[in-house]
Amino acid sequence: MEVHHHAHSSRKKWTHYFWEFLMLFLAVFCGFLAENQREHIVEHQREKVFMKSMVVDLGKDTAHFNLSYNGILLTVKHIDSLTALLEKPEEMQLHAHEIYQHQVWISLYYKVIYTDRTITQLKNSGNFRLIRNSNVSDAIIAYDIYVRNYVIQMQDDYLWLESNKLWDISNQVFKSSVFRNWLKKGYKNNRIELPDPPYFLSTEKEKIDNYINHLQTYAVASEWFLQNLNSAKQQAVQLDSLIKQSYHFN
Repeated sequence: MEVHHHAHSSRKKWTHYFWEFLMLFLAVFCGFLAENQREHIVEHQREKVFMKSMVVDLGKDTAHFNLSYNGILLTVKHIDSLTALLEKPEEMQLHAHEIYQHQVWISLYYKVIYTDRTITQLKNSGNFRLIRNSNVSDAIIAYDIYVRNYVIQMQDDYLWLESNKLWDISNQVFKSSVFRNWLKKGYKNNRIELPDPPYFLSTEKEKIDNYINHLQTYAVASEWFLQNLNSAKQQAVQLDSLIKQSYHFN
């Protein structure tokens, strides 16, 4: 009878398992590092996209602020000129054409437009965390707070309110047909057509004095608003420069 002996395979040393474990660990760890690095690259690219978009928004803000600033400043100048002409109500009929030339411009309203597209996206999507430069993120937040509270809110709650009050009182003195025809003819040409005399609905001293007082109130609101608007424009320019410098944008 033949006797078969079982072949005994040699047992693997513990070092073999250790190296297998180490190689597996390194493979997983390197994959984690690669994925983490890829996410950082993607987030950095998204950060730059947001900052480029922010620069575009700031450019639009600066243009809108300048446009509104110049328009409101012109309104204040017309208020000063009109006030001087209204101080003698008995002579208003004689200076009707000049008075209406100033009045129609005061009837215009320059609304500031805030381009908050990028800031809204950053806030709503939680992407402020992508901005690694704390100076930039802090400046963006400070700019947004200032514009919303000292420009947009002041415009809606104060300047617009005073404008409406002035409009209501002006309808007691001036004939709206002049303003309507002025807009139809192309207001930039400043072509004023007077209505049939009498040229005004009223030249009563009490009404004229009341209108002058509201003109001055509107001027105060406008000049205060201009200071805030100028400050917002300076912040926009400074923020634009900070972003371009921090992200090496041309």
